[in-house]
Amino acid sequence: MQYSPKALGLEEQGLTHHRLLAKLMALGIIAIALGLRFADLDHKVYWHDEVFTSLRVAGYIGPEVTAQLFTDQTLTARELLQYQHFPADASLAKTWMALVDHPEHPPLYYLLAYAWGHIWTASVGAYRALAALFGVLALPLMYGLGRSLFPQAPAIAGLATVLLAVSPVHFIYSQEAREYSLWVVGILLANLTLWRALRNPHWRGWFSYGVALGFTFYGSLMTGLLVLSHLIFVVLTQKPRQWLAFALANGLALGCLAPWLWVIGRQWQRLHSVTAWIHESRPWGFLAQLWGLHYSAVVVDFNLPLDHGFTVVGPTVVLGLVVLALGSVWRSYDRELGLFLGCLWIVSPLVIIGADWINRGQMSSTTRYFLPSLVTVPLILAPWFYAQITAAKPLQRLGGHLLVLGLLGVGLMSLGVNSRALTWWNKSFSYPNPYIAEYLNRIPQPLVVVEPGSNALGDAISLSYHLHPETPLWLLAEDRLPPGLPTTKTIFLLKPTASLIGSIEPPWQVEPVQADPRFAATDLVKLVPVHAPRP
Repeated sequence: MQYSPKALGLEEQGLTHHRLLAKLMALGIIAIALGLRFADLDHKVYWHDEVFTSLRVAGYIGPEVTAQLFTDQTLTARELLQYQHFPADASLAKTWMALVDHPEHPPLYYLLAYAWGHIWTASVGAYRALAALFGVLALPLMYGLGRSLFPQAPAIAGLATVLLAVSPVHFIYSQEAREYSLWVVGILLANLTLWRALRNPHWRGWFSYGVALGFTFYGSLMTGLLVLSHLIFVVLTQKPRQWLAFALANGLALGCLAPWLWVIGRQWQRLHSVTAWIHESRPWGFLAQLWGLHYSAVVVDFNLPLDHGFTVVGPTVVLGLVVLALGSVWRSYDRELGLFLGCLWIVSPLVIIGADWINRGQMSSTTRYFLPSLVTVPLILAPWFYAQITAAKPLQRLGGHLLVLGLLGVGLMSLGVNSRALTWWNKSFSYPNPYIAEYLNRIPQPLVVVEPGSNALGDAISLSYHLHPETPLWLLAEDRLPPGLPTTKTIFLLKPTASLIGSIEPPWQVEPVQADPRFAATDLVKLVPVHAPRP
């Protein structure tokens, strides 16, 4: 069949119209996702780790504050929250010393937060807004990386960018007052500069890669896993001359990191102490369930309980799509591109899971450690989606459009549910604090007893954000209840250990808290006096 020039012109106009609609839709989705990133930043619980962001930025050293406060004294929630703001004698030197006390976290985000807090305010919303800004910056970097990887199809870069914008896991870390959205920016920048350096070998390209990698290390020391992915890719695909350039660029990156490497050397024992939790054993079935959820959270996340059927179906579907899409990239594009995406996706999680297998640890339970792999998923899915929506067969095109719109829809729905929630799975043991506080705020004259422990200070302050300002918290000096408990107040134990429960003596006994499905019975325990019966 032959088409007239007029018909061809109309067909071209139709294609242009559809492309324009697709671009406008993509921009609209990105605008909604960006708006949600900055919406109600102070709404969700400020959990333990975020509390320590504020502590360190203000110049407080956690163990010193714990030793100062946990002395059997009573402080109100308002008084505890004073440690979340800059003191009168705040200084950059004090902030630096607080950062040095936690060498596992490179200082860049916290130093930026120090400046940010002085320019704006040292508040929950302000510190999370800084993280959200890095979450926004990741989007043009994703687009630039997509254009470099798929120069013949700009639409693939656009698809990858939209997928990143509506990705629930990236939304989560764009709203957390920690360094992880900064790290995502570094990961994308390091991947982009490496690919460009390999495509156009020149000392400027390798210099850019070395500096970008140094910047990424200041986002997380786990960047070493990203380097391993790059190393395997370079060895498999490049000539020895490129190996040397790669090694020199990594030397430059380590040179950039040298000041913090010196701190790590000085604080080696402290580093081992504060990261000892990763060596605690967890059941392999539980860990495997979380591995799948790390990846399903790239596409959809409604914060469902672990015993929900979605925790099996969702990860299976998402991982199946990723494997299918990676296979398509491998068949449709050159070998180097397939290897690049494959190494970025698989190397770091294999190392983390392998380390847990050897050490019987639980590092692989933590989603943020998988970010070098998770950030690659949109880049793997986008070219396969593009192939489906531009296929010659109408039915295949329709299926591709429905699939893309469906995934973008569930992504936006996930972001909407998340933005309205008081808490989310990444809040860890501080998850139930808003609900505990809501319960306590209904009780006349409550007294909250907190025993000392590695998480006690951060969790007590996290709870204080939601308590009435004058609610008293009794900070114990040891995991025992002292004599002379006041009978004028209703006493509650916050997440007590077995040692604290075992120290309860007459005339006191435990009474179950009124059932509340939003927190566990062990999260809040009530003490009541038991009076001896009259003769």
